[in-house]
Amino acid sequence: MQKNDSIIAILEKLGLRPKVDEDNLVVVRYQTKYIYCMATDEDEDPYVSMVYPQFTEIEEGEDMLVLAACNKISRDMKLLKIYIEENCRSVSAACEFFFTDEESLEDNIKRSLQMLGVARTVFRNAKKELSD
Repeated sequence: MQKNDSIIAILEKLGLRPKVDEDNLVVVRYQTKYIYCMATDEDEDPYVSMVYPQFTEIEEGEDMLVLAACNKISRDMKLLKIYIEENCRSVSAACEFFFTDEESLEDNIKRSLQMLGVARTVFRNAKKELSD
């Protein structure tokens, strides 16, 4: 079974309705957020990246605060990575992981969805904490 097929089967098992977009990415709506699951084409490469793209815009003059919040979250939360997009205007979140088998893949997908589900709140709280 190809990775995308496995990812789709796991997401469906979790009660979600994944779709494959024109770029061959698995897209799922989770807690009103669109999450993109990216897996390499090679079946032997056990790596998946789940991304919640551009979930907030960077306000003018907040660059350093946003960068500090991103660094703090990525350092503290391990699986969840928050980063500034290349355009320096928005912030995205990702969970990237390697898996060993179907059970490991399912466990990591569940954890990643939970982390990406709270990414915006965690980011807002980190920003508030650093600005105080």
